[in-house]
Amino acid sequence: MYKKLVRYDQWHFAEVDPVALRRTAAKLRDEIVRKISEAADIYSFYSVTLPILDAAIRGDIVNSLDLDQLHFVSGNYYHDKQEGTLPPEYDAEFQSAVSGFTVTAEALSLEETEDVIIDGITYGWVEFEEEGDWPDKVKYP
Repeated sequence: MYKKLVRYDQWHFAEVDPVALRRTAAKLRDEIVRKISEAADIYSFYSVTLPILDAAIRGDIVNSLDLDQLHFVSGNYYHDKQEGTLPPEYDAEFQSAVSGFTVTAEALSLEETEDVIIDGITYGWVEFEEEGDWPDKVKYP
C-alpha cells in the first residue's frame, strides 16, 4: 500500500486505484458469470456492467466513474435490493461484490482523508494498493 495525493472531484476522488479496481472488477465478473444466467439477466449485468468490468480489468479506466451518470449497475437492482426482493442468486456475496466494485470505481473514500488545498483545488491523501497487497494489507476487501 502507498499513499497518493489525488484531486477531489465534487463528492469523490477523480482517480481510481487501478489495482483495487482490477481486483474488485474480477470478483464481480466472476460472481455474475457464476450465478446469473445471461438469458435471465433481469438487471442487465451482461449487457451493461460486464463491458465496464472488462475495461477495468484491462486497465482502461483511470478516472473515477459516476454511477448516477453512467448507470453501470441497474437502478432496478438497487430498488429491489432496498425492497428486499432480489432473487436468491443475488446473495450476500454477490451484493458485496457489486458494492466493492462500485465504491472502487466511483473512487469513494471509506475513511476520513486529510484534505490538502493547492491553488484553491482540494486534494486528499488516498491509500492505493500495490500488486501483492491482497489480502494481507488491504483494509476493505
